[in-house]
Amino acid sequence: MFQKFTKTLAILLSCLFLVSCADDHRVDGEMAFDSESLMNMAESFLSAGDYGNAMRLYQRAANENPKHIPSRMGLAKTYQAIGATDAAINFYEQVLQLDPDNMAAKMGSGQMLITKNRPEDAIPYLTDLSRQDPDNHRIYNMLGLAHDLMGQQENAQMNYGRGLTLAPDNISLLNNLALSFAFEEQYAPSIRLLSKAINLDYTVTKAQHNLVLVYVLSGEEEAGRAIGSSIMTKEEMENNIRQYRWIKSLTPGQRAQAIFLGIKNFPDKAGQGLSGEAKKSPIAAPDVIPNDPKKRQLWELLKQAESSSLKNKEKSRNDTPNPVKSYTPHQKVHRVQLGSYPNTKLAHSGWKKIKRRSKGLLDSYEAKIKLVTLADGKNLFRLFVGNIEDRAIARTLCDELRQRNVDCLVLKTAKN
Repeated sequence: MFQKFTKTLAILLSCLFLVSCADDHRVDGEMAFDSESLMNMAESFLSAGDYGNAMRLYQRAANENPKHIPSRMGLAKTYQAIGATDAAINFYEQVLQLDPDNMAAKMGSGQMLITKNRPEDAIPYLTDLSRQDPDNHRIYNMLGLAHDLMGQQENAQMNYGRGLTLAPDNISLLNNLALSFAFEEQYAPSIRLLSKAINLDYTVTKAQHNLVLVYVLSGEEEAGRAIGSSIMTKEEMENNIRQYRWIKSLTPGQRAQAIFLGIKNFPDKAGQGLSGEAKKSPIAAPDVIPNDPKKRQLWELLKQAESSSLKNKEKSRNDTPNPVKSYTPHQKVHRVQLGSYPNTKLAHSGWKKIKRRSKGLLDSYEAKIKLVTLADGKNLFRLFVGNIEDRAIARTLCDELRQRNVDCLVLKTAKN
């Protein structure tokens, strides 16, 4: 009986061996797995932060099947995770060649292009994505970032506003909309939005840091220091204040690039002549004070002469009393903003076009046009829906306009 069992087992093992030999083909010297198994293992490595093994398995799957989308998505996500933006963009593009409607690839491409400071290339992906997934607030957040980086704060604020309609308490959207207002020196709404973000979750210090930035940009440095004293060390405070003073000297678009992307050098176009040739010397961020005591002492010695000169200038300016500015007007109302234009003629023309697109919704309203001077001295004429000052009415009207594909933004602004 035992001999019969042994014989049967040997036959079964032989059969299994033959089957395995028949199926045994290797890829790059390794046993082959089906695509699903490779994906499962690669995803496990990626989740664990083992990017090398994740990349190896994703690449094997991609090599075995030139049209395998998940492996290319996995490679794109892995390269994105390690900060290799060019490689990530390349694989996202491969995915879109195979699947032009792939939303994850469009979002990834948009994110990576923004990281590379290529917002003009990111906007088509994100705009197309917003049509596919109109209820995704993250898309409007990314669109807002792209427009901010291009210096198009009006368009940025419209997109942040659409995102907040979908997610009213999203801290990232609140922060970004607040910064967008600050870039063009609209400090009152910026401070209100950051205050809301802080109240929503005090443990998220990003809004507090941004509030310090906004107060420094607005000229109320002491108020910024008072807020920052509880979340920064003395060295961090001095480094940040120096950085914020430098940011104040930039244009709105450059401010966005400095804050969102950490860019520290910009071409100096001050004094640009009639020939159109700009100065070649860059506007560079200030040196960061080192935290190490010995290095800090050397830094202070090297900067002593410069600091003494700055103090003398500040003292001469401080001889004349300078009252603290107040950015909160006495009376505020809520208005529906429809856009901004370089002159009143175009603003009135814009009102007529939007009124037609509203399909009767704006027939009972009049246009209200307000002059706004931006940080770079440029004048814009903002178009609002007149005869509306109540928050609930403004929000209801804006929601109904968006249902008719008319962009709008509800703002709390000065009545006059």
